Amino acid sequence: MKKKLEPIDLIYPSPVVLVTSADKKGNDNIITIAWTANLSRKPVCMGIAVGKTKYSINLINETMEFCVNIPSRSMIEKIDKCSFTHGSSTDKFAFSELTKKDADFITPKLIDECPINIECKVINVLDLGANILFVGKVLVVHLDEDMILEGNEVDFTKVDPVLFTQKKYYSSVILLLTFS
Repeated sequence: MKKKLEPIDLIYPSPVVLVTSADKKGNDNIITIAWTANLSRKPVCMGIAVGKTKYSINLINETMEFCVNIPSRSMIEKIDKCSFTHGSSTDKFAFSELTKKDADFITPKLIDECPINIECKVINVLDLGANILFVGKVLVVHLDEDMILEGNEVDFTKVDPVLFTQKKYYSSVILLLTFS
């Protein structure tokens, strides 16, 4: 038998990403989020949902740009550090000992330690109540070369991404089957 629950956010676990943003003066921030999704193949678009009280909202709204940085499991302490400090009062790059790298097309910096960096330009903003959904058109993807397979496919077992659900971090990437 199943129990009925009130609506809850239960599409989990979700991959953890470190989203970088910056204002027009170059003041930057990192926010740890797990609410991100691929939204379109042509053009390639992705979405990030950011809580309305977060400092990153102001930065993204100012430049209409963000970078999705996909960290690996080896970065778990740095991922968590970025989640419990507020960017308006803390330089999260310095606090978490992460390295800034210039992006090709956007103001926000890439995180050099992350094996995947995805530069995005905001093309739509949706108010979803407690969160704002930023829809970003992907401008370019940066990948560590040792993670690229034939045909520019990504070997996610080498990325070893972090997953998140109910205030807990997880890691488990096992290839089960190739889509036919």
